Amino acid sequence: MKKVKFKEKVMPESYDYFFGKPRLEMAGRECLVDGLQSIVEYSSDKIIVSLGSQIITFLGDDLRINSFTREGAVVEGNIISMEFSS
Repeated sequence: MKKVKFKEKVMPESYDYFFGKPRLEMAGRECLVDGLQSIVEYSSDKIIVSLGSQIITFLGDDLRINSFTREGAVVEGNIISMEFSS
């Protein structure tokens, strides 16, 4: 029987995202949104943001935008769901 040699798959330590593409990162009660273009709607139970070709709706309780920069924003609060539309 012939032995088959497998190549070892090397995974990068950090995943770089595509430059100019939107990115979401959840951590506890926060969601980092990179690639944000505008805030469409803002209330304590619903935040809608535009990423250009996509719209993200955050639904929950005590929602707020903790920081807002040219690069993105941090949505905080009890995030119950996120809806994606285009």
